[in-house]
Parts: sequence; C-alpha cells; structure tokens
Amino acid sequence: MTDDDLLREADYTSYHDSCRDPHITPSEDLVECRRQTGHTDTHATRSGLLAIRWTAHDGDR
Repeated sequence: MTDDDLLREADYTSYHDSCRDPHITPSEDLVECRRQTGHTDTHATRSGLLAIRWTAHDGDR
C-alpha cells in the first residue's frame, strides 16, 4: 500500500471505526493507528503530509 493510499484511508476512516493501536515514534510521540478496524497488515497514521507505519506485534489486531 502506498503512502497516498494510507493517508487517504486515515482521512476517510472515522475515529470510531479506526484501529487505534498505540505506537511511540522514534521522536517519542504517541500516535494511534487510524486504519480501518480489522486490517491485517501494518498499522499506520498521518503526520502532516507523511504516513507513519509500524508493524503489528503478535497478539495485535
């Protein structure tokens, strides 16, 4: 999935319907996954014009 696809998904997924898996970025910011609940690949959110991705760990959604 491209960054543009991830950003579009984050923009059009309501907070209520988003995954919300927490993640600490390298700059120590806390972000939450804004992808649709039930996705099966990497977590992602928007940071301005950029997409931030992280790998789901065992036991995550």
